[in-house]
Amino acid sequence: MKRQLEIERKYDVDHETRVPELMGVGPVATTTTEEAFTLRAVYFDTAEHLLLTNRITLRRREGGHDAGWHVKLPASRDAESTATPARHELHASLGAAADEPLPAALRSAVEVILRGRPLHPVLVLETRRTVTTLLDIDGDPLGEVADDEVTATNPDTAAIRSWREWEVELAPGVGRSDGEAVLDAVGGVLESAGASVSASKSKLARGLGDSLPGTKAIALPGDDGAVLAPSSAGEFLLVQMAALVDDLERLDPPARDGADDAVHRFRVTVRRLRGLLRVYSGIIDPETASALDAALAPVSAAAGVARDIEVAEQQLALDLADAPEGLVTHDTLARLRASLGELGAEAGRDLSRILNDVSYFETLDRLDALIGPGGIEAITGDSADKSASKFAALKIAKESKRARRRAVAAADAYGESGGFDAELLHRARKAARRLRYAIDAQRGATLKGSVSPKAAHALQDALGDALDAHAASERYRAAADVARWAGEDTFGYGVLTALALARRDRALRRLPKLAEKL
Repeated sequence: MKRQLEIERKYDVDHETRVPELMGVGPVATTTTEEAFTLRAVYFDTAEHLLLTNRITLRRREGGHDAGWHVKLPASRDAESTATPARHELHASLGAAADEPLPAALRSAVEVILRGRPLHPVLVLETRRTVTTLLDIDGDPLGEVADDEVTATNPDTAAIRSWREWEVELAPGVGRSDGEAVLDAVGGVLESAGASVSASKSKLARGLGDSLPGTKAIALPGDDGAVLAPSSAGEFLLVQMAALVDDLERLDPPARDGADDAVHRFRVTVRRLRGLLRVYSGIIDPETASALDAALAPVSAAAGVARDIEVAEQQLALDLADAPEGLVTHDTLARLRASLGELGAEAGRDLSRILNDVSYFETLDRLDALIGPGGIEAITGDSADKSASKFAALKIAKESKRARRRAVAAADAYGESGGFDAELLHRARKAARRLRYAIDAQRGATLKGSVSPKAAHALQDALGDALDAHAASERYRAAADVARWAGEDTFGYGVLTALALARRDRALRRLPKLAEKL
């Protein structure tokens, strides 16, 4: 699968107007024009047009230099705020059969939207295209102008639409600022020749016409006209949850793909959602909140196992960096890395199963319903109409006490005996994490708070460092047992174990002071 960033502008033009001369326009030194060729693209979507509703297009194109399967995804929020919004485009090669299924890699990229639903053709485009390539003074491509004569056929309605448009697309590698200058200069000449900026964002949108669905939106008013007060606790919670649901759906594809840090960010987002449901209780109907929390639990657990393997690899790197040279042999390191590799592959498969399970898709549907137009129906708690600022402050004060109490208990247990109580530490870490996420939501809504997010974050990190280092020491010991049984040298495992335990104890000694700062 190939990925690239698409930056383009579209223009409407009548059938008689010719593409003007563009040589010498801005940085364009020369141009070349190809012979016209024909493209045939079949666009796919669900019966509900879920892809298009989420500003995603999926097509199978034959003809031209980029024949293949294409998925166009919305770019980042920052990119969308620029004069020319960019889109991420994913490519996969064509198979032999015209009725081939969507390649698995592309399906995975949009499964968070499809959620197991079948795809079917929603539009067929026949395009007669003539391409003019724009070159700079060195002969390098700046972009191209595609002169398209388009015929669109809707398979569901048999409706046919025809139009002509010009599409100016930057070449890969052209920088954003330089590219905007090219687009501005070329666009000005095209408009002077009689073109106008297209009102349609894509050929698919234009071809569907009246059957085009609206884009996905988060709305707080209910279907019956009821509305939450802007400063209410109910409005605060729904807005914060809406942002997290958006993040969850954005992070799902890279988490499926195993992209760097994606599983970690995905797991954090799931935990934040569960934290809001628990900390800010009294707003959402208790049965609804409890059901969502329970449904997200296995997702969090599977992502947690996969992330724990990543953390284990980081822990090993830390201990290796501290180990005196020559004390940890290559055989010791190879055994540890092989074990982590096997565990990581298994965790990845388990996470993939969870993310393709119907229960996960149903949970996403329920979250979308909660933050959608009808979501207000679930905002039936006694605290929904309270002041958001006061409600959040009370909840955070309660969570702060809980986190401080548990952290002190864990620190006392270690200080009194020098022993390690994993259960106490786990409970303290969960409390610190919930507190931190609650404060982040409070600050994200620009509500004032008296508990420092830095203090909560520092406490969570210290508890996490202690638990992660202890887990590393346990892995080293287990690996040493296997190596001993195999007749291998185990000295290196002892070195790593000692280093991990030292890191654990340093983290534990920080707990009393960190707890005091809450």
